[in-house]
Amino acid sequence: MKTIMQALQDEVHYPVPLGFIENKLIERQLQGDDDYTFEVSKTAAWKGALADCLYSLLQAVTYSESDKSVGTLTEEDKKRLLVRINSLYKDIGEPVVSLGQPLVTFGE
Repeated sequence: MKTIMQALQDEVHYPVPLGFIENKLIERQLQGDDDYTFEVSKTAAWKGALADCLYSLLQAVTYSESDKSVGTLTEEDKKRLLVRINSLYKDIGEPVVSLGQPLVTFGE
């Protein structure tokens, strides 16, 4: 069995700081140590946390010097990622995002 935290890290594919993921789990009222199940994968909380973590990749700072870049996604990568992010947000009834738009989430 795998935990919700492990599943979220696996889905993102890129290194996202553990503290950031923990923050999103708290904001989405998920317990990172709980088992990741099919039922969890269909919840708005899971989809929201995943979209938030994927969106953080688009907001990541990149470093370039000369013709070398570190930690950058191509524009095509960003567009594909944005489609997935917005699909998740739409599925749970949250506003879609665009490149360069800050993400603001309000809790109830």
